Amino acid sequence: MRVTQLDIAKQANVSQATVSRVLSGDDRVEASLRDRILAVIREHNYQPDVRARSLRLQRTGLIGLVLKRPHGGLADDPFFAALIAGIMDFLCGQPYHLCVDVVTDDASQEGIYDEMLRTRRVDGLILVESEGRDERIALLQRDKFPFVLIGNPQNEAIASVDNDNVKAGEMATRHLLDGGYKRIGMLAGPQSLTVSEDRIAGYCRAMKSAELTVKVWHSSFGFEAARDEAIGILTQEHRPEALVVLDDFMAFGVVLAARSLGIRIPDDIALVGFNDSSLCNLIPGGLTSVSLGIEGIVERAVHKLLAIVETGECPDPIRDIVPCELCIRGSSRPAEVRA
Repeated sequence: MRVTQLDIAKQANVSQATVSRVLSGDDRVEASLRDRILAVIREHNYQPDVRARSLRLQRTGLIGLVLKRPHGGLADDPFFAALIAGIMDFLCGQPYHLCVDVVTDDASQEGIYDEMLRTRRVDGLILVESEGRDERIALLQRDKFPFVLIGNPQNEAIASVDNDNVKAGEMATRHLLDGGYKRIGMLAGPQSLTVSEDRIAGYCRAMKSAELTVKVWHSSFGFEAARDEAIGILTQEHRPEALVVLDDFMAFGVVLAARSLGIRIPDDIALVGFNDSSLCNLIPGGLTSVSLGIEGIVERAVHKLLAIVETGECPDPIRDIVPCELCIRGSSRPAEVRA
């Protein structure tokens, strides 16, 4: 039979309220009583009733994450594998678990957020891939629902953690400029996403400062969409000498396109990606990539969210910026070296 708090209280010769306080971590319980209660709990392998605890605290113990991708769009994506693993690692040992939903389009995304707010089935949300006019943020603010954005809030005073993606885009481009490349293009993500637009801004700043022509292409996320776009880019009469690509996963779409066309990396075209994922070591010489410090971003974002959930206040600073680092590998070998 299932052991209850009342059973533990009888065995320890204390009140059920005292057992409850020990389970909630109340340090006002006398040490000898707490030790006696914990010994009985261990003896009977007692596990609290999660549903009862949720009703009592008015919390579900769940943190929500909603990802928008087409069917199969998350398969093998190293960024989201690292993001989800980082959140789960941070929550380990905490009284919270991760609830992940995947939607395929704007309509289903709107529906899932509306359902979450109406049912309160999560205590707070991690937002990713913010847009210029992000209806999710407006909806959550209007409902006063706890959330933290991993991304650029575009001057809104909301809790967020991010990189300086403008600087990251500029860093990647200047690396190629310093390597002697002139015809440098950028394969970016969907136009509405702030992370894509910020990295484009950094790319443009570096190219304009060098008085060189800016050339930007857009692609949906994923290596297949990037591969299809890259085939068009690489078969142009004056194809670029180098590409800055929005993330490593998309950069591997470019690698596949180049291989299918007999174009060598970096001899015929140089590449720089973002995220410094495990994929970077899967091509000869490796893929040059900007490390965004995903672990640090996740840790700060979840820490902020739990503070908001539990206290209603966001710890300072309201916006955290995690530094980037360029990890140079063989895909961006300097032009004079490859010549």
